[in-house]
Order: sequence, then C-alpha cells, then structure tokens
Amino acid sequence: MGDNEDGPALTERVELHGCSCKVGQGELDDILTDAGLVADQPELLFGVGEDAAARQLRDDLALVQTVDFFTPIVDDPYDFGRVAACNAASDAFASGAVDDVSCLVVMALPRDLTDVAVDVLAGIVDALETMDGAVAGGHTTLNPWPIAGGAVTATAHPDDLLTTRAAAPGDRLYLTKPLGTQPAMGALRVKDGEFAATVRETAPRPVEAIAEDALAWMTTPNRTAAVAAREYASAATDVTGFGLAGQSSVLAENAGVGVALTHLPVIDGTPALSSLFGYGLASGESAETSGGLLLSVPSDHETDLQNALADAGVFHRNVGRVTDGTGVTLDDPTREEIRR
Repeated sequence: MGDNEDGPALTERVELHGCSCKVGQGELDDILTDAGLVADQPELLFGVGEDAAARQLRDDLALVQTVDFFTPIVDDPYDFGRVAACNAASDAFASGAVDDVSCLVVMALPRDLTDVAVDVLAGIVDALETMDGAVAGGHTTLNPWPIAGGAVTATAHPDDLLTTRAAAPGDRLYLTKPLGTQPAMGALRVKDGEFAATVRETAPRPVEAIAEDALAWMTTPNRTAAVAAREYASAATDVTGFGLAGQSSVLAENAGVGVALTHLPVIDGTPALSSLFGYGLASGESAETSGGLLLSVPSDHETDLQNALADAGVFHRNVGRVTDGTGVTLDDPTREEIRR
C-alpha cells in the first residue's frame, strides 16, 4: 500500500467504507419499483437490474455504460483512486464489454482535503491505463464525505455481451477473486486502543499482510478475466457491495433459477476477522469492494473456461452450481484460505 503516514486518514472521514456505503439490496429494489424502473426498456439491449446498460449502435457494435463510486476503503489517496477505477470498470467487464474503455471521473472531497485530488486522480488514470482505457473528463465537487469513481463506457460485439439472465440449471459457478476485503480492511483501520490489540490477537497473521493481499486483489482489473471467460460463460455479474450471496441472489432472480453455493475462497486470515466484526463472510454476506467476476458456465464448457482463465493467469474457483428452483442456498460450504 502507498505511503500515507503524513497524509490525511481518508477512512476516518467517513462512516461507511468502500462498497459497504451503498444502499442495501432490498431498499434499492423498493426504490426502483416505486420509481417504475422494473420493466425492460425497448431502446436498450439491457439496463436497470443488470450491472450495466447496453445500447446497440450497429449490427456488430454495442455501447455499454455504467457508473460506480464510493467512499474510501484505504487511507492512501493514490490507492483509493486505483481501487475506485477498478471497481467502476468492473461492471462493464461483467457485461462482456472490454474494448474502447473510457471513464468520466466522479470525485467529491471535503474542502480541507482538496489537495489529495491529484493523487486520487493519478491512481484512477494509472489504473485505467492497465485496462487499455483512458480518463475522458469528469466532475469534481465539494462533499462532506470523500468519494471517487466514474462513469465508464466500453464497447463489444452484441454477441459477446453477458447478463445475469441466461444462467441455466446445470451451469457451474466460478469466482475470479477470493472474498474478504471488508474484514481485511476493517481490521487495518483499527489502530489504537484495547480493541486494536484484540484485532491483532484474533488475526492469524499480521493485519498489514492481510490488508496488502486485499489491496492487491482490489486493484486487479477484471478485464483479463472477462476477455478469457466471455466465449464460454452463459451469464456473469461482479461481486461487490451485496456480497457473494447477494449477487448470487440477483443472478438467481433474474434468470429464474436457484443457486447452490458450495465453496468459499477467502483471503487468508479474513474468516477470523469477519467473525470478530460480524461481517458475515462465512455466509457470503460480507460486502466486497472491487471483487471478482461470478461466472455461470454450462457444464460442457467448464473445462474450456478453466483452461482459458488459467492460460490468462486469472485466479478462479468453482464456488457452486445453478439449480432448479429459486433463491440461494449455502449448506456448510467448504472454505479455502488464499494467500496472494
């Protein structure tokens, strides 16, 4: 993580951190219903209810748009920008759009923190460059809580697009990053007092090492995973504020299927911390920030997907399957602790 010893502690300026600052899944559903945004829109290939919106421009070209921003999950402004950029672009990648990536930056800062804007923006720019993307402009305002992210556009052939709707019973589910960013970074924020000692005694390895692993995953773009997977996946989403169980629930509802989660890959050391904080990692409910892609793949393409992800150097684990029925089940899943 970046050196921020002399800079402001960004996470101390907010009450909720990273994707945990977002409106809850149930409340969001109510808002969309009350606003009348529940039906398909004829102008779009897909939109509300998916990770991004897609509009067909030509027979061979679709434009994908999304917007995402959040509060700091790390203190270092440069790292905050990198995480924010990776998280914002992830929704486009989850939709299968990986080309012509551009971002209109959304940034807001308290008046006394405007001097960190350069570092936050530098992090966003550098992260976009690793995705063959570019910052195309943006908007910056004053705000009591610092936030960063952006409106991302990308293109794809319409046949390459993915939604959550086409998952079918018998599909296997793969995740491309381990879980546990919320407890990893939550532990790092506890620096002083008796509870800090409790956190460090609870962690099975140094809190700083756990957080370093989490940051490395959060700043890994999902573009490579999307390129490798989109030929074989039937459906996809990315795992962020709703957690694995929540995003699986979205996929299950949109596709009219059930989801059985059977395996939880987690960042080494985060289960004990999650239990201490009550974040719900063991049940897949812990909020993730800039998490991996959740990919649904027909069983006859499972080996193809595994090989494509492995050849691209992308972490991946089978975390469950799509079933007949409805909803999400987690029946004593196996747990695997991952070190970066």
